[in-house]
Amino acid sequence: MISPSPAQRPPEKTTPEPQKVAYTPRKRTGETPAARFVKGIFRPVFKGIYYLFRFIRNNKLVSFVMILLILGSAIGINYAVTKQGPFGIGNDQFNFHIHGTRGGGEQVQNWLYALRDGNTAQLAFLDKSMSTPPDPQQLINQFSQPQGHLNWKTITVLSVFQESDTTIDSFVEVDLSAPGPGGNVSGYMIWHFITVAQGGGILISVNNVDFRPSL
Repeated sequence: MISPSPAQRPPEKTTPEPQKVAYTPRKRTGETPAARFVKGIFRPVFKGIYYLFRFIRNNKLVSFVMILLILGSAIGINYAVTKQGPFGIGNDQFNFHIHGTRGGGEQVQNWLYALRDGNTAQLAFLDKSMSTPPDPQQLINQFSQPQGHLNWKTITVLSVFQESDTTIDSFVEVDLSAPGPGGNVSGYMIWHFITVAQGGGILISVNNVDFRPSL
């Protein structure tokens, strides 16, 4: 008798083991040393601003009084230093602010107004400290409103410099207009003044730098 062949067992299925992938956590941009350093600097500032606004919101009356005190002290300090109010109120362009004095700017102002009005006596008096003063009458005949037939519109101090020998150079522009055959003609004058701050301000030199019509 032929015995049956033993039953063959099916081959075992082998499942490949999954590969293990090493996970390396990546640092966010905000966790880098440079970012932490920057946040360490600015975080107290922003927290202070936050708490300040929170205090203002919860204490409106106290905050309003504090703001008024801060503004008042700032205006007072500004006026004590510059002698003018906020936004340029009360600004005097002829106050040159040299060592707590006007730097002779009032002498420059008086001289220009005397020339504009044709005041020969006052112009000669203001020239008394000059070594070689200009001829007052000649200047009045050429540049004043009455004799020179010029209309002075605006006077502007362009610049002020204090030199090492304590003298002060200032440049002043005068905008002019004059009647002409075809209508009014506009022009400019630029004057160079040398003053000293001692003795309440002394005018020691005057020079006409430019006198021309506008283009």
